[in-house]
Amino acid sequence: MKTTRRTEMVEHLSETQFDDAINEAQKADETHLVRRLCFIKNVSLGDTDKMAARRVGVSQPTGGRWLNASNEGRVDGLRPSFAGRPPAKLSSEEFDELALVNR
Repeated sequence: MKTTRRTEMVEHLSETQFDDAINEAQKADETHLVRRLCFIKNVSLGDTDKMAARRVGVSQPTGGRWLNASNEGRVDGLRPSFAGRPPAKLSSEEFDELALVNR
């Protein structure tokens, strides 16, 4: 049974442009972006959100968030926005003070 898409896709890129963007992301070692671009490309080629999400190994709600991000920000909207680590609990001044005390 084919399900309907909750969010319609805004066509920003051609298939060739998707391929170019995926190749550039692979060269830059942006694995998260590659996965997201592959999802969006699959949707643009006719996959349902669920099938495209399954192909790249994510849940349908995650794919929906990626689709919304793509609609709003194109390729740049798909770039992960996490900083890579949790924020520090100490300010830089507190950290310096602690380092001086422990010498």
